[in-house]
Amino acid sequence: MASNHSPLRRSPTQSRAAATLKAIREAALRILKQEGHARLTTNRIAEVAGISIGSLYQYYSDKHAIAADICNELLTSELDEINRLDRQTIALAKDSLDATLAFFVEEHVARHRRLYLQLLDFYLEIHWKYDFESYSLKRYPDKPTTTAWLPSALKRHHELLRVTDYALAAQMVVNALEGTIHATLDRNPELILTQGFIDELHAMLVRYLTKLPVEGSTND
Repeated sequence: MASNHSPLRRSPTQSRAAATLKAIREAALRILKQEGHARLTTNRIAEVAGISIGSLYQYYSDKHAIAADICNELLTSELDEINRLDRQTIALAKDSLDATLAFFVEEHVARHRRLYLQLLDFYLEIHWKYDFESYSLKRYPDKPTTTAWLPSALKRHHELLRVTDYALAAQMVVNALEGTIHATLDRNPELILTQGFIDELHAMLVRYLTKLPVEGSTND
C-alpha cells in the first residue's frame, strides 16, 4: 500500500460511486470490529457492503488499499482541526520550546491512536506503510510540513540548544518520534494509549535538543 498517492484505482465521478466507496469503507470497519482481522478479505468486504467483488476491484486493488483510504478519510475529515493544531504548534514555538515539543508529540501520538482504535490489529499490519503527512502534502500543498517549520522554531530558542544544524535536528526529531511510535506499535501497541508514553517521548526529544546542565552546578 503506497503512501504517496491515492489508494483508489479511480476517483468517483457520481454520487452513486461515492456511496459505493463509503459502503466499502464502512463494511471493512464493521468486519474488523465484529469479526476480527482474520475475516477481513475483499470477498467478505464486498459481501457485507452488498456489492459484487468486481465492483470493489473497480476502485481498490486489495484490502490494504481500502485500509489506506479509510485512514485518509478518518484524518482528512479532521483536516480543519489538524490545520488549527499546526498553527497552534507554530504559535507556541514563539514562546516556549518545551511547550511546542509537548504539544507536537501529543498530536502525533493522537493521530496514530485514532487509526489504531479504528482499524485495531489491522493497523498493526499496515502502520509502517501509511504516511499521512505525505498524503496531505500532496492534497493540500500549502500545509506546512514539520521539517519546514521546525528549524525556524529551533533557531528562535538557540540559546537553549545543544544542536546547531537546525534542519538536521528537525529531521532527527521527526524520525525519532515517528520511528519510536512505529516500533512501539510493533512491540507493545497498548503503550501508545498511555500518557506515560507521551511524557517519555517528550522528555527524549527535549534531552536530544537542549543543553545539559553543567555537572555539579547549582541553581541560585
